[in-house]
Amino acid sequence: MGPKDAIRFSARCGALCIVLVFPLFMPACGNGSPSPVNAPGGGGSSSVPITTETVASGLTIPWSLQFAPDGRLFFTERIGALRVLNNGTVQATPVYDKTSVTPGGLDGMTGMALDPDFASNHRIYVFYCFGTIPNEHCRVERLTESNGAATLDKVLLEFTTINRDHIGGRLEVGADNLLYLTTGDQRTEALAQDPASIAGKILRMDFEGNAMGGAGFANAYVFAMGFRDPEGLAWDSTGTLYATDHGPVSNDEVNLVQMGKNYGWPTCIGACNNPQFTDPVKLWEPETAAPSGATFYDGNVIPQWNGSMLIALLGFADNTYARHLHRIQFTQPGTSQIASEEILFKDQFGRLRDVIQGPDGFVYFSSSNGNGSDVIVRVKPQ
Repeated sequence: MGPKDAIRFSARCGALCIVLVFPLFMPACGNGSPSPVNAPGGGGSSSVPITTETVASGLTIPWSLQFAPDGRLFFTERIGALRVLNNGTVQATPVYDKTSVTPGGLDGMTGMALDPDFASNHRIYVFYCFGTIPNEHCRVERLTESNGAATLDKVLLEFTTINRDHIGGRLEVGADNLLYLTTGDQRTEALAQDPASIAGKILRMDFEGNAMGGAGFANAYVFAMGFRDPEGLAWDSTGTLYATDHGPVSNDEVNLVQMGKNYGWPTCIGACNNPQFTDPVKLWEPETAAPSGATFYDGNVIPQWNGSMLIALLGFADNTYARHLHRIQFTQPGTSQIASEEILFKDQFGRLRDVIQGPDGFVYFSSSNGNGSDVIVRVKPQ
């Protein structure tokens, strides 16, 4: 099914999901980071009876999901299209189409965020790259949407990249009403430790594109540094920022991100207990998790998950651990201490790319398998 074909909402609820759950207790180290713990074998049923239903199918790597106040679900497809699900149907014509200019790979259209005042200004922010190496450019654009079609309003940020891999690309509005963008190291590791470089960082700007890094780095956009390929940002109920990052083979991370901190890559891999760097609050080692999009659940529809961090995990076919929705329960908001974890929907939907909470209190996540085989899934109690 091509991008201009209408994709119908599936009203048929799927069968009750059999959910593999591995509860893990993560004791804290003296430096406030958890000890690396191997995921034990075993299985069981979820503490919460839940079902899933597919709300959209026939997609190609839906990378970022965002609900509008009017209930529409906007999402990017990495091939270069901004799409919208409205009243159970994916609109046939893309809201914004850059498939003719973006490579559509890891440097395709990835990040997307809606303005906090979207109900009145209809502004949408997108991130994508275009051109060819060594003259490829990546940019954050501000769009204005009307009746399911968007036009370019302003380019907020543009930079060149020297590699099509390790782009990062997660774009979110923070608890402080500023825009955050993750950038990867472009497979040039030293850039992550260069405070003047835009690569291997978490950037912050206002809605006009003005630099708001605030950390005093040589590059005024840089909020925090020392990342390899961060693809997830999530704020908890206290406004504390957590980010996911891809490690080399293993050593995938969840970090509690603070302005001006250095998270180590590539000088420090994993947890180093070095005062120069901030260790992760969650470290996957030796398994590969490949964490991507994340959110904190704060609804009452699934009350047992309230306050949990949900993370979409990728992973290829030879990866025996990843390809699931990961739930982390911290001991309290704003902390680095993990109380428990769950593995949900293991290998049921393949690679997972993003996860959000809907206005209905349900959880929505997207798969990332490619070739028009991807879905957006709703999770709700049985």
